[in-house]
Amino acid sequence: MVEGAVEEAGSLCVSTCTYRINRSAVPNVSFKSILLNLKCKENGFQHPHKIRNMQQQQQPFIQKSWIRVLLFLLCYLFLLLLSGNLWEQLPETIRNGKDLPVPFLYLPLLYNFIAGSVLVIFFRKAFDRQSLSSLGFVWKQFGRERLAGVLTATALLCGIASVLWWMQLLKWYTLPVPVLSLLLVSGLMILVAAGEELVFRGYVLNNLLEGQRKPVALFFSALAFALFHSLNPEFNLSAFLNILLAGILTGLNYLYTRNLWFGICFHFTWNWLQGPVLGFTVSGLELPSLLQQDLNGSVLLTGGAFGLEASWLTTVLLMMALPLLHRLFLSYYRR
Repeated sequence: MVEGAVEEAGSLCVSTCTYRINRSAVPNVSFKSILLNLKCKENGFQHPHKIRNMQQQQQPFIQKSWIRVLLFLLCYLFLLLLSGNLWEQLPETIRNGKDLPVPFLYLPLLYNFIAGSVLVIFFRKAFDRQSLSSLGFVWKQFGRERLAGVLTATALLCGIASVLWWMQLLKWYTLPVPVLSLLLVSGLMILVAAGEELVFRGYVLNNLLEGQRKPVALFFSALAFALFHSLNPEFNLSAFLNILLAGILTGLNYLYTRNLWFGICFHFTWNWLQGPVLGFTVSGLELPSLLQQDLNGSVLLTGGAFGLEASWLTTVLLMMALPLLHRLFLSYYRR
């Protein structure tokens, strides 16, 4: 009996010490909860709080993440092709936006944003069974990422335009531009950037990271991003390569942060400066701009009708920027 009492006292002492250590580390945990947890472990079953948490974490409707991504992309492609076919059925006067207060050309861009966003929400809830916030729209504590996205796109685009100007292939002049059109197209650039980043980084890359290694997930999400741009007019091999590189660039930050704001700010700044400010076509689309262009020279340098995304200058600068940004992100997020 004496030995049993000593063992019981020793066990109580160990339990009390354990409680004190855990209590200091996790001050919100009650003594009763700790004793219940220890009792559950002794009897070989889970703590009831853990059981409830496990029940709340629903499993995806389709377990393989790459299958969910493939199904999502097929549905997204169907919606884009459907809108394209409906667009072609409209009279040319409407498609050109003549005699309309708001250019009808912008409606497909708005449709693409709505279709992509609704599809992401549906798949996230029905197939992934996860919260929408997990896609990466958290605003707080990501101010540096937003600023980095703006500055990176500005530096790249101004660098390319400066080279073309220095080579005397590019000159600018001004013409009166309706303020309403500039404001409207600027708003659409925000929607385009947010919608495409939501689709290809927020959903595709996010899901691929669940079952694939990071380099594989990053490459295939960027590949899908580039392939879907083949639906744009004047698409070519140079445009494919540059958009692939741009998808890798915006996805790099997502690998470390699981946040979309770097990509959205980079994407918007690139499109907005390229089109509404500097007067280039944006992925084959002509937009109203502050500056008008007199652009000459080889399309390999200027990008031709598709815009700077098809320029070899863009290829060179993106390939220089990728390892630099990778090293910066690596040192910043792992310090």
